[in-house]
Amino acid sequence: MGFGILLLGYPLILSVTLHSMGFCFEILGYLIMLRALTVLSEYGTYFRYAKYAVSALIPLGAFSLVLQSFSWFGADALYETVQAAVSVPYNILLAVMLVIFHMLLLIAVRTIAHEVDLPKLVAEATRNIIVTWLYFAASVVVSFLNVPAVTDVLPYYKLLGYVSMFGVLWILLNLKMIFVCYMRICLPEDLDMPVGDRKMPRLFGKPKEEPLTEEEQAAAEKARKERERAAYDAAMKERQLARTKKNKRGKKK
Repeated sequence: MGFGILLLGYPLILSVTLHSMGFCFEILGYLIMLRALTVLSEYGTYFRYAKYAVSALIPLGAFSLVLQSFSWFGADALYETVQAAVSVPYNILLAVMLVIFHMLLLIAVRTIAHEVDLPKLVAEATRNIIVTWLYFAASVVVSFLNVPAVTDVLPYYKLLGYVSMFGVLWILLNLKMIFVCYMRICLPEDLDMPVGDRKMPRLFGKPKEEPLTEEEQAAAEKARKERERAAYDAAMKERQLARTKKNKRGKKK
């Protein structure tokens, strides 16, 4: 199921909220979400756009992983040199792409929640859109404060810690929303699950019926004939009762 796969991949991008350039798990999260959004893209235009956005994040995650490998293999000087040279443009590009990705994903969830009549999920997605803008606005403000003239006066790293905590809360809110999607929205291909495994509401169609055995078909046919016979007998009885009443009224006259 698309939302189930998305639920696995999304938490792996937690490192971007901790301002940890070079954290190795984020590219794995991008790849898993790409798979999830490939499935979901059939059910909404914005899911398809979100798939394109996460595809653009994969090269950034790959670069982050390669950079981290420098320090793993003892090339600390090279790591620090490259990081110092590219950290500003990398972080700006990463922030822009993350905003685009999350806006598309949240709009996609809000749209599909509206289509299947889940007003609480619509409200949750709308709230997360607002929280997304607030988090990235706070991140931009903190990035501009990272200059000696400011850090010597303000507790910059304490502010950075607060923003990182806000980012963790933001990820958790989105994760909870995806979990609700997983629990409440069922895609058509999941209707093939055995009846005993159907623990979630089916909102996109009726469950697929299992083929009947010969005994069940015979029992169903017998029950159908009995219903038809009972309906025929009831109709005849009603006609006989009406005829009897009519004859009694004729005799009285």
